[in-house]
Amino acid sequence: MEFILNFTIIYGVIPFLLFYVLKINNELLNQIYPFLLVVFVASIYELIGTVFLGISYENWYLIYKSLAFIGIHYYFYHLLNKDYKFLFIFYGIVFIFLLFLAFTLWNGLIVLDINAYFNFYQTLVVLTFSMLWFRRMFINLEEENLAKTPNFYFISGLIIYYCGTAFLFLMSSSLYAQDKSSFQYYWLLNILLNLVLRSSLIIGVWKARVK
Repeated sequence: MEFILNFTIIYGVIPFLLFYVLKINNELLNQIYPFLLVVFVASIYELIGTVFLGISYENWYLIYKSLAFIGIHYYFYHLLNKDYKFLFIFYGIVFIFLLFLAFTLWNGLIVLDINAYFNFYQTLVVLTFSMLWFRRMFINLEEENLAKTPNFYFISGLIIYYCGTAFLFLMSSSLYAQDKSSFQYYWLLNILLNLVLRSSLIIGVWKARVK
């Protein structure tokens, strides 16, 4: 399991690096660029801070969740041509409120409980804006072949990861309390789905290259 975890962490730097290595159509990737940067920074921090230096992930947790939310929010906001502004503002305010609770009322909760709340909320955000994007695609027929569209892979990866881990995170605290020794096997699902998300980012960046 340790090998898969370390591989997934290192794997996370590839989407961002490909942005500069390949000859890319920047117009297709400007929206996702901040999230690619977040994944890159997270991978570097986890590799150096967590794996090599043994720094507790708890110190990085809220920072990463905030950066990931901002990156995903930015992505969908520009992908949807800055429509649905009220919805974006609403979700942003709720997220700030959750952060406030995390710093105050939730100080006594373990990280797994906090993770469950944030992950569930992020899943809701991803599903909402993903459905709006797919609705626009099918109504306006903006893309003849979604399989050739980078955003299709970005969004698919986000949906698979967040929906796939939603139940795991909601149950993680109970699973950990019941059997700490076996919890790592349940957590393997999170690692594998993270691998899927990062693979979808790589495919999306590859689809945006100039041929």
